[in-house]
Amino acid sequence: MSWIMIVLLLVASFLILVPMLSYLSAKRLVGRKIDSKLNGNRMLYFYSQNCSPCRAMTPIVDRLAGQYEGIVKVDVREDPETSRTFNIRATPTLVLMKDNVVTQVALGAKTESQMETMLKKLA
Repeated sequence: MSWIMIVLLLVASFLILVPMLSYLSAKRLVGRKIDSKLNGNRMLYFYSQNCSPCRAMTPIVDRLAGQYEGIVKVDVREDPETSRTFNIRATPTLVLMKDNVVTQVALGAKTESQMETMLKKLA
């Protein structure tokens, strides 16, 4: 096996393992009670200003924040402590909390209807 093939296999493995680890980390968060400054029934939107999917989702989140209570935007660079508390490894990430317990974690870009469905679970 040539060294080029080995390098390609390593890169492919890396590209598969990193998203899988983020997904598994998010799923472990579900059901955990979180004690933070963000108590109550909330949808937390973790984003980064350098993230293209985040730039597409942010106007939708802002629009939904005007219609629903309990939406909190968290910039992972400006608030790394909260990001660490919730073990955020990828952006955008939506975390649904009910009575300080994480009930759902959604990784990646979501549509407005998907976010509204999540918000209806808070009521």
